[in-house]
Amino acid sequence: MKKKFLTVFFVLLACFGLSALSPAFPAFRALIAADDDDDEEDDEESQAAEDSEDGKDASEDSVEENSSDNEDEEEEDPFAKPKSKSKSKSKSGKKKAAKQKDDFAQEDEEDDFVVEKREKGVVHHHKEPDLGKVVVPTYLYTEASVRSKKLFELYKNDDLVIREEVNDFYRVEFLGKEGWVPRDDVRLEKWHTYRISLELAGGLAGGGGNFKGFDLIGNYTLRFNVGVIQDFVVGLEGRGLSLDTDNLYGGGGIMLRYYIHGLRTRKTRSALTAAAGYLCGVEKIADRTRPNGLLRFFGGPYASVNLDYFFRVWEYIAIGVGGDFTYLKMYGSFKGIDKSEELFQGGAHLTLMFNVLR
Repeated sequence: MKKKFLTVFFVLLACFGLSALSPAFPAFRALIAADDDDDEEDDEESQAAEDSEDGKDASEDSVEENSSDNEDEEEEDPFAKPKSKSKSKSKSGKKKAAKQKDDFAQEDEEDDFVVEKREKGVVHHHKEPDLGKVVVPTYLYTEASVRSKKLFELYKNDDLVIREEVNDFYRVEFLGKEGWVPRDDVRLEKWHTYRISLELAGGLAGGGGNFKGFDLIGNYTLRFNVGVIQDFVVGLEGRGLSLDTDNLYGGGGIMLRYYIHGLRTRKTRSALTAAAGYLCGVEKIADRTRPNGLLRFFGGPYASVNLDYFFRVWEYIAIGVGGDFTYLKMYGSFKGIDKSEELFQGGAHLTLMFNVLR
C-alpha cells in the first residue's frame, strides 16, 4: 500500500515539475532552432562561394579549351586561304587587268549593254523636220481621226513640227506632245524642190566690150524648170537682151541649178545657176544719109552664171534676188563685111517663182 502511494506521489510530482517547465520550453526550442538556421545559412554561403569559384574555373577552362580547339582547327587546315586575302588579291588583279587593257584595241566580243545594233560604216545624217503653221483653229488629236480624243486646242498661226504625213493627217509635235492634225488645217513651212516650176526674172546691168553707144542693158528671162532630185534642177529658158532702146536680142538655151546645201533655212534657199544658149537680133546703126539708122542682123552664143537667194512667201510662190554675169559673142555682116562683137555684162535681177507641181 505504501508502495502504491509513493508511486502515485512521484508521478504527480513529475507532472507538476513538467508543467512548471513547459512555459520556458518553446523559447528554448526557438533559440535552438535559430542557432541551427544560422549554421545552415553559413553553410549555404560557403557552398555558393565554392560553386562560383568552381564556375569561374570551369569558364576559364572552357575558354582555354575553345581557343585551343581553334588553334587546333587552324593547324589542322593548313591549305585554307583566308577570304580577306583572296578578295584583296582579286581586286588587285582586276585593277592590273584594267590598267593593262588597251582602249584603242578592237575586240571581237559583243557588248552586252548594246540594245540595238547599227550597220557598220553607215553614217547618220540629221534630217531637218518640216514646219507647219495652223491656218484655221483646230485640235490636236490622239489618233488620225477627228473622233479621237483631243489633246490641245490649236489656234491660228500656231507653229507645228511635222513628223510624217498619213492619208489626210499630219503627225505633229506641239508643246512636247505628239498628235495628229487634219492636213487641210495646216500649211507647210518647209521649202520643197518642186518637180515643175516657172520663173520670170528681169534686171538691169552694165557692160563693156565691142558693143558701143549704149548706157544700160536690160536682161529678161523666162524659165521652165524640172526638179531632178532634191537639190538639182534642170530646165529650159527663153532670154531677152536689150541695149538701151535701140537694139534687142532674143533667144534661148538650157540651164542647170544647184540649191546650195549649207545656205538654207526652212523658208529660204540659195541657188547657183548656170545657163548657155543662143541669142540673135538686130542692131540700129546711125548713118549720115539715114537719120533713122541702118539695121543689121547679129547672132551668137551666150553663157551666164547667176547667184540667187529665194524666199518662200507661200507654199507655191517664192521671190528671189540675185546677181548675174553674162558673156555674149555676136557674129554678123554689114555692107558685105563680116564682123564679130563681144559683150560682157553684169548686174542684178529680181525673180518670181511659181511652183506648179510637187
